[in-house]
Amino acid sequence: MNTLLTPPADAPSAHAPALRRDALPGRAAGVRQAVFVDPVSQQLLALAQRVAQADVTTLLVGPTGAGKEILARVLHEASPRHSGPFVAINCAALPENLIEDQLFGHDKGAFTGAHRDHKGLFEQADGGTLFLDEIGEMPIGLQAKLLRVLQDRQVVRLGGSHSVQVNVRVVAATNRDLRQAMAERQFREDLYYRIATFRLRLPPLGERPLDIVPLAYHFLSQHRCPGIGWTLTVAAQAALYQYAWPGNVRELENVMRRAVVLSADGVVDAAQLMFDDWADAGAWMGGPVLAVPRAEPVVAPEVCATATSAAPRDLQTAVRDREWHLVQAALATAPSRSEAARILGISPRTLRHKIAQWRAQGVCDLSDALQA
Repeated sequence: MNTLLTPPADAPSAHAPALRRDALPGRAAGVRQAVFVDPVSQQLLALAQRVAQADVTTLLVGPTGAGKEILARVLHEASPRHSGPFVAINCAALPENLIEDQLFGHDKGAFTGAHRDHKGLFEQADGGTLFLDEIGEMPIGLQAKLLRVLQDRQVVRLGGSHSVQVNVRVVAATNRDLRQAMAERQFREDLYYRIATFRLRLPPLGERPLDIVPLAYHFLSQHRCPGIGWTLTVAAQAALYQYAWPGNVRELENVMRRAVVLSADGVVDAAQLMFDDWADAGAWMGGPVLAVPRAEPVVAPEVCATATSAAPRDLQTAVRDREWHLVQAALATAPSRSEAARILGISPRTLRHKIAQWRAQGVCDLSDALQA
């Protein structure tokens, strides 16, 4: 499976690689692109693709804005159900009576205003996948009805007298601790074990740092301007890596949208990064960020729409190259190897091991920074 997009052969080696899902088994045309560059993300992607083939009910857990719906779409597109519909509902967005109608549908005359039969989302998703986002917010009274549908694979519409057989895979997601919710009697234990046949944890963005810059380029690429190719300077990349990202991927997308507004020439520097959490974002408030020396901006890789627009590249090599550039930037910035390891979020011993491996493999010329 070739999911890695690489820049042209004559592009600088500091390009950030970007991944997409166009080569997933059963890819739907026009699917949104996703980034899985960090080794943590790649492991999650590989596991999700295996789970997708099993057609089991799956629970996705992770913080708000981490990309749970993207992972749900991966499960759908990599599954034998890829040609069927993908239907999503946010269980926290509607009151109980409306969620019930949306999920199960109603027959004509079921209530005032029901002038015709209405298929619920279970019926609409027949043969495909139903994504129940924020299932931890589902009212307790509706949970019992959902459990019955999951057990029997049959839906009875509101006001209806007969059941409708449905063939649906359910993927649920939550940012709540459902075990604590069960202890507080806010979530049914039997429903939990029904939806959590397989549980996948989507880590926050801060735990997969190698996704940050490729995601930033991905969001910038969505704002194309004639004659402008978006670039991130070394200082901007350092600021992105330094920030904690409490809002995860959704916050990163907002930061990039602001940068598009603030950048007049397509070059995004640290000064154009307006973070949500201003107290921790020295780049916008005028405080210090990583003391990265000024350098020529890194040109963004093209995030193409078709698999034939760029030659595939070995995934392991791309990850190694990106990791090398991050380590090199940290070593050039930090006063010591120990501080560089802290910035990178690894131990000094791990850093020494990586440097020794790169020396042995001859990955690249070793700068004076490595000897420090």
